[in-house]
Amino acid sequence: MFRTPPSILLGAEAPRVLTIPMLAAVLADRRKVPARNTLFRWVRDQVAGGTLRPVTRGLYLNQLAAPRPAAAEATGFIRTGAVVSLQTVLGEAGITNNFSDVVTSVLPHEYGHVSSVRPVKAADTEFHFHSMPARLLDDRAGEAEDCLDPDFRYARATPEKALLDWLYLGMSKYSKIAGPPLDLELERLRPSRLRRLARAMDLIEELAAWQARRKNHDADPDARDNVSRDLEM
Repeated sequence: MFRTPPSILLGAEAPRVLTIPMLAAVLADRRKVPARNTLFRWVRDQVAGGTLRPVTRGLYLNQLAAPRPAAAEATGFIRTGAVVSLQTVLGEAGITNNFSDVVTSVLPHEYGHVSSVRPVKAADTEFHFHSMPARLLDDRAGEAEDCLDPDFRYARATPEKALLDWLYLGMSKYSKIAGPPLDLELERLRPSRLRRLARAMDLIEELAAWQARRKNHDADPDARDNVSRDLEM
């Protein structure tokens, strides 16, 4: 019986998100994988000891990995092809005023095939998914360095891409999500990247219209007063 976590689970190179088959491979010796009862007993012990953090059934975050993984890293394991985007990216970047424990992601769909967007409730996190045409999430949507944030080890949109994803979904008749709020801190975005992505995603006119509404919002004294009151709270 295994009593301590294997060294492969420790440090910067350790796997950060683990499924039951992955854990079985971690514990396997050169001859065979551990017995089912042995494996699940070990998993329960590691959950109780804080080594493994449950996400959904059979999916865990490795708390011994460095730095410690965030719940968002499990998104692609819950829904294949999911990219963390929208409110999660913009909130954690300080571009929106709201921060939520909900992890928001976008999913690609092709004609005739739509992935499930049913929310998933985990132990202490909820995952929300929104479907978009695959052309807006693959290489047709722009260069990889414009679409995906290289500072993360999982599929996560850049703030500029997250804004445009949100803008698209807010206009789509197939989406229930409202468009992005007008009180965003756009100074934190890269204008050149935003323009390149808007061009590749064919959202130039839509972005310009939203920016015009935002400009009118910023010029509204009532809107400025509301922001000032919020900051005083």
